[in-house]
Amino acid sequence: MSVIVGVQFRSKGKEIWFNALTNEILKKDDAVLVDMGEYTDLGFVKIEPKDVDLSKFKIELKNIVKKATSTDLEKYEKLLIKEKNSWSQVMEKIKKHNLNMKLVEIKCVFDNSRIIISYTSDDRVDFRELVRDLAGTFKTRVELRQIGSRDEAKFCGGYGCCGQELCCRKFLNDYKQITIKMAKTQNLSLNPNKINGVCGKLMCCLQYEYETYKELSENMPSLETVVETKDGEGVVKYQDILQQKVIVELSDTKETKEYKTEEIQFNKKS
Repeated sequence: MSVIVGVQFRSKGKEIWFNALTNEILKKDDAVLVDMGEYTDLGFVKIEPKDVDLSKFKIELKNIVKKATSTDLEKYEKLLIKEKNSWSQVMEKIKKHNLNMKLVEIKCVFDNSRIIISYTSDDRVDFRELVRDLAGTFKTRVELRQIGSRDEAKFCGGYGCCGQELCCRKFLNDYKQITIKMAKTQNLSLNPNKINGVCGKLMCCLQYEYETYKELSENMPSLETVVETKDGEGVVKYQDILQQKVIVELSDTKETKEYKTEEIQFNKKS
């Protein structure tokens, strides 16, 4: 068994698990220095130490270096100020090189080994000259990372139509494929204003209940299916998947009536 803790960076997104190799006692909200492989960064403990079997993790966890000192925290605060002050300089350089880029985040890592600049763009950007220019300005290594609109929403934050904080900001750590079929299966309006998130992509929450709707719909006739009811033959015009009911237009009278799925006969889906 090993001890791990959940660490969050810049108060964004889901916690990342790290090996708590330090002998220091770590509590929630403690600042810690962590080994990110190529550099050292500072984050905050959001999930207190747990004993786990590391074989359950598909990837090798990185390590906590140590608990941050007051000096480390002072340095961190200065880096945050540096990031804020660097914004106008980076924007100026982007404009100078006439690049179609939208600046999303500037991150100065704790050990000062690099500055990571995240951006979005509809085009493939040749930023080699920009990188050289920025490296000369900041006197350190500069990394530019093109991210997608979902990552931008995670960086910037916001609230969805449900009134809750964006899932990608609050707890999602990765993005599963979301398809229009998920919305159709749940009988949702296909109006983009209804099913798209603030990122402009299909809302991540469409996946949450999809499997339940999919399973329940397998026991129901599809729309426009011919069925037999106690009132005669008809065609399914509407499904209420959760209540397992359908509205049928009767062939003889053109009248519409509601039936429970168990009350009608139809060819089961193969």
